Amino acid sequence: MTPTDFQPWFESQFNDYVANLETLVNLDSGSYQRQGVAQVLNWIADFLAADGIAVQRHHTEGLLTCVSGTVNPGQGRDNAVLMLGHCDTVFPAGEAARRPFRVEGTTAHGPGVADMKAGVLMNAYLLRAWHRMGRADLQLSALFTCDEEIGSLTSSQVIEALCREHRYVFNAEPGRPNGNVVIGRKGGVFFEIDVRGKAAHAGGNFYDGISAISALGKKMGELEKLIDRDEGITLNVGLIEGGQSVNTVAPHAKAGVDLRIRTLEQREKCLTEIARICTTSVIGETSTWAIRGEFKPFVQSPGSKALAERYLATSLAQGVMVQGEITGGCSDSGIASACGCDVVCAVGPAGGGFHTEHEYVRLETVVPKATVLFNTMMGLR
Repeated sequence: MTPTDFQPWFESQFNDYVANLETLVNLDSGSYQRQGVAQVLNWIADFLAADGIAVQRHHTEGLLTCVSGTVNPGQGRDNAVLMLGHCDTVFPAGEAARRPFRVEGTTAHGPGVADMKAGVLMNAYLLRAWHRMGRADLQLSALFTCDEEIGSLTSSQVIEALCREHRYVFNAEPGRPNGNVVIGRKGGVFFEIDVRGKAAHAGGNFYDGISAISALGKKMGELEKLIDRDEGITLNVGLIEGGQSVNTVAPHAKAGVDLRIRTLEQREKCLTEIARICTTSVIGETSTWAIRGEFKPFVQSPGSKALAERYLATSLAQGVMVQGEITGGCSDSGIASACGCDVVCAVGPAGGGFHTEHEYVRLETVVPKATVLFNTMMGLR
């Protein structure tokens, strides 16, 4: 078999691909809907196993959290490629029934259709194709995970373990609306601050109280001094709650914060300062803070740069005009990068409107994007 065999094979499978994409999109699989995510994972596992591909189901505390499949195992790390994809979405239960999968022209719509069920399914077909016509001397694996949208808290250990067994990693996150792939991503740290003050009547004995809300506000002002446009550091207070009643000095307040950084060095510097700010009392309050989720930055290494150049050259030769770009969004590519893998991200079908009711995937990009990836892998040395 040669690289030219893939495209006609996938074109012959395309109607089935769209029908299967409808099945997956119409399964609610929000990150906290473990049964729904497990349905998607089991569907993928059965789809691969039906083709004779070796499949492993990974469990954590009795729950199915990841599925992996491998073709041509045992080739050694330098001859091993891993495709990544997450099966969870950001949408609540009932969203698939409210606005199910639909196709308008060459565009498909539905919750999670681009981010990233189209890419997950593309990876499954690529693994099936490799089983038929891929290089026997190159191991190809695919990992399907459960909780990327909330920081991969459960699946990160499985991702890291498999990344250490593979040299090359392609993450099928959706291509940008213009089809571009991603060659670098910021890291993200998501943390909470919990502040305890002292309740008091706001009119009768105001000065006996300690306002947790006031203390939290002062801490927010200090935290926002970490923002540095030139260094690419952002900090967003996305959630805040607190207080007891309008006429009570607030005994409690809490905030959820999103920190984005470009490098691990920036992470260490910022977290040291965050710890100081969050735990230093400003008006007599007490406070604690805790990291609730985290993505490592995807910093392009020389190996990742060479892999991206190979991918883009293959794309150009095929007439698919895309480029590489850097984004502030996070993904599991950061784990792969930190493990020393050569990484290219967002190699999935092009789409847009991620995390919104307007999410879409461009179906006309599915076969070309899959073909570029297949041919890139066939050409690895």
